[in-house]
Amino acid sequence: MTIFQAVVLGVVQGLTEFLPVSSSGHLIVFPQLLGWDVSSRTFDIAIHVATLGAIIVALWSDIAGLVTGVLSGDKKQRKLFWLIVLATIPAVIVGGLFGNYFESITSMVAIGICLIVWGIILYIAEQYSFRRAKHIEKTEDVSVREAAAIGLMQVLAFIPGTSRSGVTMSTGLFAGLSRDAAARFSFLLAIPAIAGAGAVTMLHVLKAGLDVPIVSLVAGFIAAFISGIFAIRFLLAIIQRWSFAPFAIYRVVFGLLLLWVALH
Repeated sequence: MTIFQAVVLGVVQGLTEFLPVSSSGHLIVFPQLLGWDVSSRTFDIAIHVATLGAIIVALWSDIAGLVTGVLSGDKKQRKLFWLIVLATIPAVIVGGLFGNYFESITSMVAIGICLIVWGIILYIAEQYSFRRAKHIEKTEDVSVREAAAIGLMQVLAFIPGTSRSGVTMSTGLFAGLSRDAAARFSFLLAIPAIAGAGAVTMLHVLKAGLDVPIVSLVAGFIAAFISGIFAIRFLLAIIQRWSFAPFAIYRVVFGLLLLWVALH
């Protein structure tokens, strides 16, 4: 893997991990479209750690408030912490049982279809939320039922092209969360999800050894970290002023493009 390839893939990971457009789908099809043979477990760890760091930096006030609240005994923050744990459990179970199967899905057709289907669902969720009179405005006000629904739907994100952030945000909108609350809860839920994925990948790397140059790892890490911070702040800014519609449209257009490429 060259430095240029590492930077490109790092940017792709940083942006698509948090925007509701599917990071796994993009990281599979981009090398295919560009003709790159760049599969690397070590690189996967580097960019996962980078995006984890991006969440901590971009949502520092939310995370610090959660941690201090839990330690000080704040009931709402402790409730939010346990809701995140609850919502993470289904993904842990499904990932442990079927993770290898989902990793084997690399078909451009399958990814394109998932991009289109979940793009349409995201748009419908956006319209549904827009028509609601009241919303849950703060993450600490999310109920057990809503957190459980988001957690259950998160397991679908193992299918490339679905998008972990996309499916959790869509479910949040259907459950009555505001756009901002749905995005923030999704980002908080991403912390154990990304950390877990990174830990699993690290086990593979410890067995197989380093499979990419250090300089490429550093380049990819920096690219993913910076682009990840930008993606989080960009998403929060655009949904406060507008909606999720641009991301839904992008998913459908990109999905159709992938189908056209795959079938011609």
